[in-house]
Amino acid sequence: MDNNNYERLPQELAPLLNALAHPARIQIIMHLAKYDACQAKGISERLPLAKSTVSEHLNKLKEVNLISSIPNGNSLFYSLNHNNFNKFIAIFNLFKEKVDNATNNICTCNNP
Repeated sequence: MDNNNYERLPQELAPLLNALAHPARIQIIMHLAKYDACQAKGISERLPLAKSTVSEHLNKLKEVNLISSIPNGNSLFYSLNHNNFNKFIAIFNLFKEKVDNATNNICTCNNP
């Protein structure tokens, strides 16, 4: 077994999955995939969410670099970070491969 991937993969994937573990954040990602450079107010007008709620979710997505923001005066314009989103997809696909290619060996870790 490749212990390096076994340790690294969960460390990379868990924060990204956590950031996407809310339906509102998935809606925001889908919205930003369709519309580029949106303000939080504009997103909240399109989605059934308050502006403050949208801002909280945007911050969570920004923490893991799935989205980016560009300041313009007193406003921030949010966009999907396509490069990082594609990296997330690649990491998730690696996880899926590991699960798909796993064999059902008998666990010996419980034996004294």
